[in-house]
Amino acid sequence: MAGHKRNKKVVKMKRRPRLAAGLILIGFSACLLVLFIQSLAKEHISIYEVTETEIADDEIIRGIIIRDELLVSTKKKGYINYYVGDGVKIGANTVVYSIDETGQFADGLSVLETEDISLSEEDTREIRSDIASFRNNFDLSEYGNVMNFKYNIDNTLLKMTTVSLLEQLDKVMKKKKGSSSLQLVKASKPGIISFCSDGLEDLSIDGITKDTFNNMTDNWKQLRSTGAVEAGQAVYKLVNSEKWSVVLPLTDKQYKKVSDKVTIPVKFKKDGLKTTAGISTFIIDSSYYAKLDFDKYMIRYLDNRYLDIEIEFNSADGLKIPVSSVLKKKFYIIPKDYITKGGEEGSDGVMVLTYKKDGTKETTFKATGIYYETKNGDVYIDASLFAAGTTIIQGTSEGTKSMKLAKTAKLDGVYNCNKGFCEFRRVEKLYSNNEYVIVSKDTTYGLSTYDHIILNPGMINEDDIIY
Repeated sequence: MAGHKRNKKVVKMKRRPRLAAGLILIGFSACLLVLFIQSLAKEHISIYEVTETEIADDEIIRGIIIRDELLVSTKKKGYINYYVGDGVKIGANTVVYSIDETGQFADGLSVLETEDISLSEEDTREIRSDIASFRNNFDLSEYGNVMNFKYNIDNTLLKMTTVSLLEQLDKVMKKKKGSSSLQLVKASKPGIISFCSDGLEDLSIDGITKDTFNNMTDNWKQLRSTGAVEAGQAVYKLVNSEKWSVVLPLTDKQYKKVSDKVTIPVKFKKDGLKTTAGISTFIIDSSYYAKLDFDKYMIRYLDNRYLDIEIEFNSADGLKIPVSSVLKKKFYIIPKDYITKGGEEGSDGVMVLTYKKDGTKETTFKATGIYYETKNGDVYIDASLFAAGTTIIQGTSEGTKSMKLAKTAKLDGVYNCNKGFCEFRRVEKLYSNNEYVIVSKDTTYGLSTYDHIILNPGMINEDDIIY
């Protein structure tokens, strides 16, 4: 058996240069990396879902109250007893107080005042209301509020015991008949009684300055005295009208927001009362102010000189969309009777008049949607579909009325993409800030809740398909 012979001839395979393969792999990886980075850096088309919301641009401003007030002083020295309570509306010749030069009538009244006086359920509720108000607004840093609370309770009790005091006065006068040291003092004019003074009773619009608003804290002095008073001393305050005003200091931006308004919604932070105030603005020494005028609720804030008022500068109830989604689009304005139906689908459009080379006329239907209709019967059609000066005719026959497209206007709108492609929809702005716009939800040819719109319309064109 012959032995197996090995083939000793060896063929060596050629090897590709490793350096070239490495360079190709590095280059391919670099391309992938560049594409990946570009995809991250590139802005993508974003879609936003329209929602319904209510937004308000409110600010709280502390203002100063201006009323028609008069401090009333006593002409005699002596001891005073009051017969009306704080905040009571009185008529002319109403007995407000008595003054006793010798003090003997005061002693007689003090004895009779020890008799029991029963409070009604309404009286009790009023006292509890005063206590609750003080407790809810109590601040350890404002001790003066404690004294104001004491004065309020005293005045409330005085108002409740007015009838009893007048009966006691009648008894004392009968016992002291023949004496002339007691004098009953009546009001000289009708008004509303107050027993607090802060020295600002004469304040008027002409007296308003920046310094008026430096320290806006109520600083009341009690006029009702339990001891002897001197001649010429103020013993009560009379507010002559229920019409009153609050002057507010404004910033430049706040002034611009209200300078063209006649009325404005307000809310008193003290008790949450909401109402509408007449408003006027003015400038003094380059400072901006607003005057709010009221014809009721004056008695409610009789014990206040300063009030925190929430001003509703702007408010809107509508559809919320981002500012970035809004764009402007150009339109031609034409009478509505130039709109006709045509095309295979019977869509809205206009008849365009052109001329052939031989000079003969030719009419062609051009489809175009209506984006806005004015009250006088004009409609807006897409300006990008027509060259300036294009002639359109009314109806379909050549002999009818014609016009050239010339009058243009721009409308605010967004790109709606509910159907998978971009459609311009007009929007009516009600309110806007740096981030969002509130638009009307009742706009014809406009938006509806849950519509989808393009967040960045600068990256796409109308009629483009959304992938």
